Amino acid sequence: MVTDVQVLAVVFIIVGVALIALEFAHPGVFLLLPGTVLLLAGILLLAFSSFNILTLAGAPLLIVGVVLVAFTIAIPLYQRIAPTHPPVATTIETLVNWPAEVTTDIVPGSMHGKIRVRSETWSATASVPIPAGRQVRVVGGRGVVLTVEPLEEESQPPAPGNP
Repeated sequence: MVTDVQVLAVVFIIVGVALIALEFAHPGVFLLLPGTVLLLAGILLLAFSSFNILTLAGAPLLIVGVVLVAFTIAIPLYQRIAPTHPPVATTIETLVNWPAEVTTDIVPGSMHGKIRVRSETWSATASVPIPAGRQVRVVGGRGVVLTVEPLEEESQPPAPGNP
C-alpha cells in the first residue's frame, strides 16, 4: 500500500531532479539549491516511509539538517557549473580599442554624436566629422562621452559614386 508520505517523497524527488536538470541545461538560474533540497528531502521521506517522519519531535532539526547538507553539496557544485560573466559595469577604460558603429553623425567639439559599441549606445565625439554608418574605434573618453576615431579608409566600403 502506497502512503501519502511515499507519494510526497516521489514528487519531491521528481521535482528535485527536474530542477537540477534545468540548472545544468541553463546554468546561472540557481535552481540547483532548491533541487538538491527537494531531492534529499524526497530520499529521506522515502527511506523512512515506514513511519511518518513528519510527526517526529525532531522533524524541524531534520529539515534544517537536510537544508545544510544540501547547501554543502550544492554550492560547490554550482560554483563549478555556473557561467562566468564579464563585469557588468561598462567603463570607458573597458571600451578603449573596441570597434563601434556611428548611429548619429559625429561633429567635432559636440557630444550629440552617437555610437553603438558592444550592445550599448554612447555619446561620442571625434576630431573630424564622421557620418552615421561608419565604423570607428574608441580611443578614450570623459564622463559619458567617448572619443572615437574612424577606422582606416581601406577597411571602409567605398562611397557611392567613387571608384
